[in-house]
Amino acid sequence: ENGTLAARFERFVREYDGLDPFDVHLTLQVPLLSGMDGTPLHLTKIYNTSDSEGGWNEIARQFLGKSADDRDGERNGNNDGSGGELLGKAKEKATKNTKVKGGVIEGRSYPRRFDSKLVSVETQRRICRLALLDYCCLNLPLPEVCRGKHHEAGDGLSELFCVLDKKGKIQPGMFPNGVG
Repeated sequence: ENGTLAARFERFVREYDGLDPFDVHLTLQVPLLSGMDGTPLHLTKIYNTSDSEGGWNEIARQFLGKSADDRDGERNGNNDGSGGELLGKAKEKATKNTKVKGGVIEGRSYPRRFDSKLVSVETQRRICRLALLDYCCLNLPLPEVCRGKHHEAGDGLSELFCVLDKKGKIQPGMFPNGVG
């Protein structure tokens, strides 16, 4: 990568308004965890995708009484209603033609990455502004580059923050340029 992909990324972040995500990876998490009226959905557990296999095993133990890797149906083709046969076939199909790394299926057969050091500080800060709702509602720490008074707001610089609106919904305290 000679910087071309990083330059394209910079342009994309500069032009993207965050209002119409055309790819699932651009969608904020908070709206997915909220009802249509903005109220939070009742969640009993949130799993980390970096250990998706462990999460699925925990769910299987909870609802099937055994882990996904320890089901009779998966080993002997048993169709006793335990779901072992179907889960086993789905797992086999999912891993047959894809790479699996750390329990997560990789989507590309070729790497399409660039050196993150090539991304400007301003672009990193714009990403923080675009994803501010997730940072606030999910209580995620901002990356170091986004902390402090670096963000243009009104007559000067401000820190990133969120506010409660009159309806009790959490809203970004500032919007990226051209949004809001």
